[in-house]
Amino acid sequence: MTIVERSPSPPTGQWCGSAWGYTVYFSESDSINMTLRLDRLSQQGVGYNFDFKLAYKFLRRSEARLRYGNATVGAWRGERIPGTYCDRILSDCDLRACRIQSPNFPGVYPRNATCTYRIEHTKIPADKHVLLAVRQTNSHKIHIKDQIVKYDRSQRVLKIWDQCNVVQDYLTVWDGSTRDSPVLVRLCGGDAVPDIISRGPNMLLEFHTSPYDNPFHPVPLSYLPGFELEVQVLYVDKDSHSYVRTDGRCRFVLRSSDKTSGILRNPRHSLPPNTSCVYYFQGRSNEIVWVSFVKYHSAGTEPAGFDQQQDCSSQLTIWDGAAPDADLDRKLDMTDQRSLLGSFCREESPRLCDHALLSNSTRATRPCAPSESYITTGPALTILQELRQGSALYPVSFLLRYEFVDVSEQGQPLTDSKSACDRVFKSALTYSGRFQAPRAIFYYGRGGAQNLTCILRFEAKQGERVQLTFLNTFFGNKHCGTHKDSRTSRWKCDRPPRRTIGGEGFAQIIITEFPWVGVPIQRDCICTNRSEPINIHTLTAPVVEVNFTVTMMNITEDYDDFAFEGEYKFIPTGPGDDTVCSTGWGERRVRGSSGEIRLYDKRQMTIVPEIVGDRNVISESVRAEVACVHRPWLIEPGGDDISPVQGRYLYVKVPGYEITSSSPFCSTPNRLFIYEARDTTRSKEICPDINNNLELFSPDWKSSETPLETSLKPHARSYVIDFLQHEQADYSIKWIELMKKPNFDHDPDTNVLPEAVSFDCLHSCPELNACIPIALWCDGSAHCPSGYDEDDSNCSFRLSLPPPYIVAAGGVALLICAVLIAFCACKKRKRKDKEFKARLDGAIPTEERPFDRAKANGVPEASRQYATVQKYATIDKYSLSQKYSAGLNDARYYDEVAQRDKLADTRYASLGRGSRNMRYENSRGNGSRRAMPDLGYPDLKDGFC
Repeated sequence: MTIVERSPSPPTGQWCGSAWGYTVYFSESDSINMTLRLDRLSQQGVGYNFDFKLAYKFLRRSEARLRYGNATVGAWRGERIPGTYCDRILSDCDLRACRIQSPNFPGVYPRNATCTYRIEHTKIPADKHVLLAVRQTNSHKIHIKDQIVKYDRSQRVLKIWDQCNVVQDYLTVWDGSTRDSPVLVRLCGGDAVPDIISRGPNMLLEFHTSPYDNPFHPVPLSYLPGFELEVQVLYVDKDSHSYVRTDGRCRFVLRSSDKTSGILRNPRHSLPPNTSCVYYFQGRSNEIVWVSFVKYHSAGTEPAGFDQQQDCSSQLTIWDGAAPDADLDRKLDMTDQRSLLGSFCREESPRLCDHALLSNSTRATRPCAPSESYITTGPALTILQELRQGSALYPVSFLLRYEFVDVSEQGQPLTDSKSACDRVFKSALTYSGRFQAPRAIFYYGRGGAQNLTCILRFEAKQGERVQLTFLNTFFGNKHCGTHKDSRTSRWKCDRPPRRTIGGEGFAQIIITEFPWVGVPIQRDCICTNRSEPINIHTLTAPVVEVNFTVTMMNITEDYDDFAFEGEYKFIPTGPGDDTVCSTGWGERRVRGSSGEIRLYDKRQMTIVPEIVGDRNVISESVRAEVACVHRPWLIEPGGDDISPVQGRYLYVKVPGYEITSSSPFCSTPNRLFIYEARDTTRSKEICPDINNNLELFSPDWKSSETPLETSLKPHARSYVIDFLQHEQADYSIKWIELMKKPNFDHDPDTNVLPEAVSFDCLHSCPELNACIPIALWCDGSAHCPSGYDEDDSNCSFRLSLPPPYIVAAGGVALLICAVLIAFCACKKRKRKDKEFKARLDGAIPTEERPFDRAKANGVPEASRQYATVQKYATIDKYSLSQKYSAGLNDARYYDEVAQRDKLADTRYASLGRGSRNMRYENSRGNGSRRAMPDLGYPDLKDGFC
């Protein structure tokens, strides 16, 4: 059967064979010629050799609604090219509903036909790219025969490329105006056709049919043979990353210098087979890349006959780093598995942050978590999308958010810090510079955080101080006010008790000084949006911290809402700072059993600290608007060998009264600020007044904790006193150390003590119910409020004289005693010398001298012998007296006595007395030479004065 219409170059294909069912042919013209030819009859002779049945009808054009549309929705099929049967040109499809239809649609298409459809768009905006799209969402409006069957009851699917060579009926789409353009797809079969989009304002389609086929109509009858495609014109921005360049290289480079964040989509147009698209994210050296896939979809239906086990029609690969520069025809060689973040084939999906699809202009969703994103370690990231079958019929669509995160930080990392935004600036490294709030999005609400705390620490060298200038501050919509206190010249934050404006939470900057390790003192607080600079003066401590805190951020807030910028300088201490303050930071940390700090205004004289015993008496000339005004004092318990520091507490007596809401009036602009050293965030504001006294005890004085437990807390019992002076004054702050009275609880098991026994201490203040160190007891200065420690009943042994007078009297007494001792010694010596000379002159009678027992080899003799010695005046009395006066040793004295005895023996012999010499020799007979001392003579071993 052949059907020829009245038109130029009609197709000449034929239908043959046998067919049953419903087959409809709708002509393109008002006249057709149908020819039936029977070449030969069947030789079998069974059944029908030839059978033919035909029904026909003439339709008005208005009744052909499937082809031409209806009165409300028309269909423009394009202009037919003269001299052709079915070639058409479609243009200006943005103004009318263009339709591409197979010949004779919605009936069977002719055989041996080749129809071309050229789509073009000439009106191109200057800042846009024009794309042309063809689609068919209704699956019943397309069926291109793909197999030789009389009745096709199989599942209808679209087939591509070589799968359409069975019948040779197919539709080919080129991405351009000629057949030299890249081929996007060749399809056949029947099903909905996704968007096939060209890369430019021209698209070429060609429909080809085989010369012969059986008469055919798809089953069921609601499916129409042939095809109808809708045409649509799309626009994309000139600089969009959803458009491939004209050279066809699917390469996209996203630099942070162009845009720090954005949204990236898959190319809006279709890609030809064997295409590899590379998305390269390049940040600065101080940045990392944060990518979150909001949507990713790869067509799940693979072409029939496609080996899913060995091949991937589409593959996604993500690397942490930069991809090598590769040519379009060469696949990227990136085999470094260390930087591989993920590889996904076909229907596999990367990490998805799909809940972000629910956000719109009026509703925000929570940020994408790190487990739902990809975060690089460096400034580069590469995404490779490989499409083996192209993206015309099996598109891969994705939507991702990217952001270049600035992770740069000024200064150096703070030691033992848990947050990377905690930094330290040291004058040993640089004398000046800039500082700012962190810009890493992960610290803020949009990055998933709810609270933020960053500490910037400034450490000055000895002889330097820190100067800070805040150039601007931004605290979002947190409701807070900042004012400068006229008394303290410090910035204060005013937050309402209940914040109804700006949501919950707060944002602030706290400037804190560290005069001593572990003792922070808050100086300034800023919480107001400002574009004008703020200078922070009177920073005199060697260590200053800036604490930036934001709480309860919402999911849309980031570093654009909460930020600050500033400058810092380490300034050498001026001459005035050294001369005005009489004490340095180390000396302003005092401890001892008691002490006194006197603050007064004496501008012509500098008085150095005076330490008397264990009591610190420190006097200092305080002058306003100098560094010394803002240098506080730290008072700590000292302890001694008897009572260690664990058992010591402080009792501080301050002249003045605390300023409260009930008593806000103060007659002087001077102020005393007292802090508990363990927690300096809260202070007592004292109005100095010599007529009133404020008594303070260490914070844990009334606590039930043991002294050891309390000592484990740094500065648990210390006080910080800060004096701010605006007019002349003279104040004295005193303190003493206290110990708790020992108290023993009753032990019911032992019954040794009664239920409550309190042992009183030896030295105590009854009015304080506390013990005091022994060094304070009767030391001449009253320490107990009642003066009990200096009461006469407790100090009756002590003279009622000032200590200097007592010291002077003691010195005089010692001098008199020494003079008396010397006089007595000299008198005694003279008396002994006179007595000795008298014995030599014979004025004194002879006396007996006992001898020690004579020993021979350690054995005493049986009898005791005595010798009677007569002193004779014939001996040289002068020489002996001189020898005694010269203080000779015992040996010489005994030799002198021996010579005298020898002379006496000689005289005895002349008188007929020989027994003396014999007795003397017997005493030495055993070889023991032992001189017997004369008890009547002075012994030189005792000295002579």
